[in-house]
Amino acid sequence: MSEATMRYGRYGTSPRAARRRTHALREGMTVGLIGAAIVMLWFFIVDLAAGAPLRTPALLGAALFDGARVAVVSPTARLVVGYTAVHLVGFMAMGLGVAGLFALAEREKRVLALLFMLGCCLAVVFLAMVYVLSQWLGQAMTPAIFLGGHVLGAGAMVGALACFHGRLLRHMPEALDGE
Repeated sequence: MSEATMRYGRYGTSPRAARRRTHALREGMTVGLIGAAIVMLWFFIVDLAAGAPLRTPALLGAALFDGARVAVVSPTARLVVGYTAVHLVGFMAMGLGVAGLFALAEREKRVLALLFMLGCCLAVVFLAMVYVLSQWLGQAMTPAIFLGGHVLGAGAMVGALACFHGRLLRHMPEALDGE
């Protein structure tokens, strides 16, 4: 048996690696929750200003769970809580994925170029999703509401990641140049 196996166990997880993994998980959940909270707050403010609180999560929940294309939907607990859960899981998955890539980039600076390209691809996918959603829901919800909330959420997530990895992000120009 090797010394590393005897010291760190069968799977070779050192205390330092376990701390890095825990940090990345905590960071990913934090970033995901920040993005989700900003978008939910945006939806709530827009709905409150329109005089129909919780209309947007109910409308998106009806489209997601029931396939409904209606302009008027009554906010029920099933629709609002169901959509909110899906929304949180999606943002948490996104936060965990990005935090994992940033943890990898801390060790290998070339991953920053991958993060930049991934961000650009996700922006295009998101715009396509907004277009499809606006076609699906028609006049029930304007794309600007959905787009505005998610741009604010993405900006908050990028801001949080910049706060966590400011030193790393200063290496972005070199990573994009291939150095």
